[in-house]
Amino acid sequence: MDMTTSNGARSRWSVIVGALTVQVILGTVYAFSVFVRPLEQEFGWDRTTTQWAFSFALATFAIVMIPAGRLQDRIGPRKVATMGGILLGLSFLLGAVLVAESRPWALYLTYGIIGGAGIGFGYVCPIAAAVKWYPDKKGLVSGLAVAGFGAGALFFAGPASTLLLPPTESGQAMGLSQILLVGLGISQGSGFGIGWKAFFVLHGIVCAGGVMLGATLLRNPPAGWQPPGWEPKPASVTGTVDMNYKQMLNTPLACMLWLTFIFGATSGLMAIGQWKPMMSSLLNGQTFAPDWLGGFGRFVEPVGILAIFNAVGRIFWGKISDILDRPRAMMMMYLAQGMAFMLLISVESTLAVFVASAWVGLNFGGTFALFPSATSDYFGTKNFGMNYGWIFTAYGVAGILGPVVGGVLFDVTNQFVLAFVFAGILCFVAAGCAVVVWGLARGQAASLGMSAAEDATLMEKTGDGDGAPSVAESYRSRAM
Repeated sequence: MDMTTSNGARSRWSVIVGALTVQVILGTVYAFSVFVRPLEQEFGWDRTTTQWAFSFALATFAIVMIPAGRLQDRIGPRKVATMGGILLGLSFLLGAVLVAESRPWALYLTYGIIGGAGIGFGYVCPIAAAVKWYPDKKGLVSGLAVAGFGAGALFFAGPASTLLLPPTESGQAMGLSQILLVGLGISQGSGFGIGWKAFFVLHGIVCAGGVMLGATLLRNPPAGWQPPGWEPKPASVTGTVDMNYKQMLNTPLACMLWLTFIFGATSGLMAIGQWKPMMSSLLNGQTFAPDWLGGFGRFVEPVGILAIFNAVGRIFWGKISDILDRPRAMMMMYLAQGMAFMLLISVESTLAVFVASAWVGLNFGGTFALFPSATSDYFGTKNFGMNYGWIFTAYGVAGILGPVVGGVLFDVTNQFVLAFVFAGILCFVAAGCAVVVWGLARGQAASLGMSAAEDATLMEKTGDGDGAPSVAESYRSRAM
């Protein structure tokens, strides 16, 4: 199928718009904390009871990425992302009906499992589609595709906190115009909201509609399509070979990439999980936001700054990795993050808090741009959805280890110091793992170069290419 340059350019950019739309909606999962207090006040639940819902959501998200990735590779991103939007919206609609004081399991089932599955189905599709449309800018476009996920909580948390407030005792309710103004972050409301049930219904409808709208812009390029004027480098230079997940998992490179992801993400989640209480204790109740900013003041608070730079970091490090390569960018990023965590133990001034929030967010966000790009670099785009689903299970492990270990270290010492020192050490370990990834990637490229030389020799002997294995086939046979 032929495609003109102009049509190809429009298709490429529309995919980015769709990816950002989907990811902003899915990224609201990171603002789970806004549900905690309303549910605890409504039902008298303790903190452990509510936190299990978040754990179920993260675990299900990571696990479902595997079958969702495989389905995306087979039927395309649009249908799979639409399924994700329907599941995410359904989780909130069912939660409004089923969740009750005696049924915390209903929150685990709806928000945790059904909602987590919806995020898993939706998350992989924008990344897979974008990488296939932009083989010339994999790092940058992976960062753009996931930037919305990092920023979703920032746009959601403030308005949601207001709307989740109970209605007035007299039964006075917000009008539709006021709900819209609060939802857009323009108004701070009048001290009352619509209650958690009505909010679940509203949010469920918005989630389903937003994701389905973004999904209409997602599509895979025609087979064999490549950007005008761009020629891919040979496999013997890039180390790229199309593998299925079984072949990929049988390589040391995939295993080391997975471990690097675990160490890097665990350190980040360990710190970010305690960012708000730590920064609050350092600021002693002070605020960065002037009164005139109103509801937009949340954008310049420590958590808001971290979220903004979390999104920016995905684009920034993605672009850096295009200029250098993925492992070197990982090494630089984790070394910088490790040093930042070590310096946090002596942070005191408000300026230092601002810089630390920006620096940690910038580096943590980069993780989610570099690993999908690296997966595509080393194992091809043909089975990218499922392959990255397996690599992404590392985030599921980190999602459990990071918050739990960080919480235990704080409970034991009643200080943040040890948690941040440990997070810094994990970053240095991740940087060391990135060096190993770099060596293994170069070894894979060298093996592909040897396979290419063997193929050429065989073709000379046979007089043509009939019956000669391809470079990729030669390497895959070795990987098996």
